[in-house]
Amino acid sequence: MRELEPGDPGAVGRFRILARVGSGGMAVVYLGRSAGGRAVAVKMMHAEFADDPEQRARFHREVAAARAVGGPYSPGVLDAAPDAPTPWMATEYLPAVSLREAVERFGPLPAGSAWSLAAGLAEALALVHRAGFVHLDLKPANVLLAADGPRLIDFGIAAEPGAGDEAPGTAAGSRGFMSPEQEAGTGTGPPSDVFSLGSTLAYACTGAPPAAGSPVRVADDGLRAVIEGCLRPDPSDRPGLPELVERLASPGPRERRAVWPPQVAAEIDRRIAQAGNPPVALPRSAGAPVGLVRRRALLLGAGAVVAGLGAGTPLLIAHASRRPGDGAAPEHDPSPRPTRSEPPAAGSPAASPAARSRVLEFFLTGDVALTSLTYSVDGRTTTLEDVALPWRTAVDIPEYPPSVPWRLEYAHEPGEVGYRVMVDRIMHGQGGDSGTGGEDEGTA
Repeated sequence: MRELEPGDPGAVGRFRILARVGSGGMAVVYLGRSAGGRAVAVKMMHAEFADDPEQRARFHREVAAARAVGGPYSPGVLDAAPDAPTPWMATEYLPAVSLREAVERFGPLPAGSAWSLAAGLAEALALVHRAGFVHLDLKPANVLLAADGPRLIDFGIAAEPGAGDEAPGTAAGSRGFMSPEQEAGTGTGPPSDVFSLGSTLAYACTGAPPAAGSPVRVADDGLRAVIEGCLRPDPSDRPGLPELVERLASPGPRERRAVWPPQVAAEIDRRIAQAGNPPVALPRSAGAPVGLVRRRALLLGAGAVVAGLGAGTPLLIAHASRRPGDGAAPEHDPSPRPTRSEPPAAGSPAASPAARSRVLEFFLTGDVALTSLTYSVDGRTTTLEDVALPWRTAVDIPEYPPSVPWRLEYAHEPGEVGYRVMVDRIMHGQGGDSGTGGEDEGTA
């Protein structure tokens, strides 16, 4: 997500535009917000394609398909104007990581996560087909890993098979994930999506789409059998979606399912926080470059629940900053005692008490104790030893501006540890590790 560019709209329909989420060949996607405070994704066609009848017709089909299948497995459509001078569509905003990005950044999914992915995508495709469409572009870039499961997006080339149970022949799609019949440009139907499902699952497990005629090298026997069935060359030999949904919901696979890997879960958490605090460009002053700040905005009017550390821990984003005297004092863990404390660096005097109107919090959880923990806020460093988890501390910091630097570093025996860094209950950093330590830094 990044700041808006010159020429980007300030509003689309009834939605205020806050930031850019991404841009593709045909459209740009913005983060927007409704008058009621709801975060939305606004997809707007590039202006140069607005006069192309074929592209407008494609956008019409995409809106129709997205409306038909929106729900638990695809973002719901909130509003759309496919006949506007520049066509656009607004859907619910899903802070998530695409499967392609997750695999490229963090490696193939473990078997437990892949089972969850397979079950969710099979259920999503079954819903698409019951609505009368075939997706035709199932691939890692169009699969979002959200905190509560996978989502299927981008119905740009979706088609309606019609009475003959086949969509008109088209070679549109993504090479490596298209079925043989789709690549050949012959009629395609639901079995084509099943083939793409197998290719996408192979990518999730190995980091690459399957090569034609080569064995599927997936260690989990059950997953490999599912993928191989989906990749059969003859469409009539592939399993149907009802069969796949039932197979993937059987007790054996369910027991092996797991949430997303810790690194992926942490990145999802970061994007949840980013949606409530999008980047904005500061006005340009004479001789000064354009800078960036973070909006201290809210996902919802009264607050929003954010998944924490990938473990389902809820965190409430408060509607107003907490100030001294507003209620309960910041929570501290009294058991660990500091072994070393350093004064603020020279030239960085402490803020006066009247300026301390924000609260920065560190919160760590895990299944092991920390052998050491060092945190630094605004030049003041504290080191603790033998820290039991969960652990939390809070530090008063000055109102913005200026920004306040912070740093966190910890070590532990082999195990899993996660952390959050919050300012006035708004996430500013999160992550974790399954090794022996970690570190992070930033500004608040």
